[in-house]
Amino acid sequence: MALNPIALIVFICAIMIAVIAVYAWRQGKIEMAKVFTLFMVAMDIYIFGYSFELASLKISLMLFWNKVQYIGILSFPALYLIFASHFSGSNNWVTKKNAPLLFIIPFVCLVIKFFDDSLQLIYSSSTIDYSGTIPLLSFEKGPIYYITVAYNLVMVTIGTFLLVYKRRHASSLYLRQTNIILGVSIVLYASYLLYLSGIEIIPNFKNIDLNPFVYTLWGFAISYAILKYKLFDLVPIARDALIEILGDAVLVLDDQFRLVDSNPKAQAIFGWNKTPLGLKIEESELPLVDTKLFQSLTGDYCFEKQIIRENQKTVYEITVSLLRNKQQFVVGYLLVMHDISNRKKIEEELHELSLVDDLTKLINRRGFFVLSDQLCTFCLRMEMNAILFFFDMDNLKQINDQFGHAAGDQAIIDMAFILKKSFRSSDIVARFGGDEFVVLAIETTENSKKSMFARLEEQLKNMISDKTNNFNLSFSTGSAIYEWKNPVSLERLVNDADQAMYIEKQSKKRS
Repeated sequence: MALNPIALIVFICAIMIAVIAVYAWRQGKIEMAKVFTLFMVAMDIYIFGYSFELASLKISLMLFWNKVQYIGILSFPALYLIFASHFSGSNNWVTKKNAPLLFIIPFVCLVIKFFDDSLQLIYSSSTIDYSGTIPLLSFEKGPIYYITVAYNLVMVTIGTFLLVYKRRHASSLYLRQTNIILGVSIVLYASYLLYLSGIEIIPNFKNIDLNPFVYTLWGFAISYAILKYKLFDLVPIARDALIEILGDAVLVLDDQFRLVDSNPKAQAIFGWNKTPLGLKIEESELPLVDTKLFQSLTGDYCFEKQIIRENQKTVYEITVSLLRNKQQFVVGYLLVMHDISNRKKIEEELHELSLVDDLTKLINRRGFFVLSDQLCTFCLRMEMNAILFFFDMDNLKQINDQFGHAAGDQAIIDMAFILKKSFRSSDIVARFGGDEFVVLAIETTENSKKSMFARLEEQLKNMISDKTNNFNLSFSTGSAIYEWKNPVSLERLVNDADQAMYIEKQSKKRS
């Protein structure tokens, strides 16, 4: 082998593609990152193999490295199609079950390639062309060669079609990404067709393959389109369609609180014709929250915000979620704005209809069923689960008998205070009757059953340490899950939680 400038340039291209593949692999929590990594590795095998072929002086070595190239040549078109299906959100086209079928033809052709010295089905003959500046492999095309060409063109064309379709329906952020990828794809097609035609593009390099250079450009274009907008760090494209049709407003901010994307609902609220990319949220016409608060967040944060636009008041429940990369660094923020104006109106009506408990100021049994019905409808629409807790105070009768009814009332008020402090403002907390309380809370990663109980225990300890009452406050708890996949009536849910609470109370008495 003899290193020459052309082989060195191709080798450098291979190293650059390898660096991109390693970076994508480090983002492996996202499925598309894994596919993109394999796509880059296949392309890299082809380019590495060609660099060694260009440095070879013997026909046997050239053919060996040519066979190595075919591992990448035959696998990257299918991987590109899989990547395009993920990028465009068309995952139903290529699933984990049918994806292996895409590699049947490449596998068969690869086996033929490794025995092609005797079969001569891909290259019917091969020689070294010494007419140019460096020795180059020259070959006559066999019948299977055209099958590999057709397969590659079909796979790349279908993948490109998915990107074109994506472009028609993409939001402004993803439109730019898709344009970059499609623009370089045109160059790829032109280069490939010129290579197949046998036209000598560069003098003294009649048989040189320019595709490795174009594929390097292609790989960098896709990487630039993705990494420039932190796709692997922020928003998997497959969820784009969901965000677009979501009834709630969605805003995506980067770590500098600049707008990266928004859905049509958010654009309608803020009066934007399209997402003003790069606009800082505090500089928008309707600032939502002081961004200084974001810096102290460790998990989801929920708050209510009243927005007045065109003399119309709307109340939103805004949930801020941290977006982290694989290394758990915060790279952005997801804001979801849910219109709770109707719920707020109902809450006001509840006061007017005397559906609020006078002692605790919580909603009562009737009010609970009115509000919980709306919350269950929301869970079904958003495909989320909820948890219903049934609380029964322990020894309230003894407190009344020993310390008087004023102490008993204070114990009930303290119980209500603990529940209100332990649950979010969006959760429904009610006094069900006497010494019984119920809570209906949406279950999320940050608001799991375990974390709710932890907050309850913390508030109870704070109450005991801060209060100078002669009685100790305690309660028995039962819970039941409202599953959006298998919904049940509120009455059934309350009954199940009540039964679970009864079992716990009986267990306490026995112990």
